[in-house]
Amino acid sequence: MTPTRILLAALPRMLEEIVVHALSSDSGTEIVGTVRDVAALPRKIARLRPDVVVLGRNDVELAVELLQQRPKLAVLAVAEEANVAWLYALSLDRIKLSVLSPTTLVEAIRHATEPEAVGARWSA
Repeated sequence: MTPTRILLAALPRMLEEIVVHALSSDSGTEIVGTVRDVAALPRKIARLRPDVVVLGRNDVELAVELLQQRPKLAVLAVAEEANVAWLYALSLDRIKLSVLSPTTLVEAIRHATEPEAVGARWSA
């Protein structure tokens, strides 16, 4: 099975460490890079071709822009202060993950790339 390629974007350092730790124990995922400045994100996505971007804030407009550029991408927006996350993907509903933990982070990334998850619609 090909691992899910993850790009980390604009995550605060402590949150990035938590995400890296959570994903490093999962053999089904591979962190392909990190981006500090979201302005560089479209170029980094084009070059690294991740399946999922883990974004350090809930930015609907940025998520929509990224999905327009790469429709098969999923964006997992993580809000550190609220310990919640939102999953954005074309053909999926925007999903609020009320309690973010290492386990729910891995589960959300897996769900974002499951073929059977395609079909519903989401709105910002």
